[in-house]
Amino acid sequence: MEYSTKKRLTQNQLNLLETSFITNSKLEGERKQELANQLGLSSKQVSIWYQNKRARCKAEAVERDYQALQLQLQNVLAHNKRLQIEVRRLTHKLHQANHLLFLASNPSAASASASASASASTVAPSFNHLQSSSWDSPATATTNSIWENAELLPIMEELYACLFE
Repeated sequence: MEYSTKKRLTQNQLNLLETSFITNSKLEGERKQELANQLGLSSKQVSIWYQNKRARCKAEAVERDYQALQLQLQNVLAHNKRLQIEVRRLTHKLHQANHLLFLASNPSAASASASASASASTVAPSFNHLQSSSWDSPATATTNSIWENAELLPIMEELYACLFE
């Protein structure tokens, strides 16, 4: 079996090839022969060096792109996780609000819950400023009567706190 002796390029040859590659990554026939003569190499060696250099550059670019995509993926996954947590939190608040609206619309359930709410101290803004407002529509008259019902007031304050945290 015959082995070819591969001659390594000198630092000066590499520098000249790198400089030439930076100027133009593709070789024209004339430029290839000129470089080969300048470096003391065959035009085939120069062509192969250029081909290998382009392949290395492409592989490096693919690796950089892969790393950038990995970083983007990590950022998207972290953002997705934050959004999922926010969805769970908002879903919980929505369930609380639905429950409180149910209690507000069912006085018998509300009176049972009002005593439980009174014992569980919930800090919520007061609705006193809403009770004295003037209401224009008949639908708001019903809402107004909810505010005036002393049993429902703690539930409505809790609903308000739930919705506007």
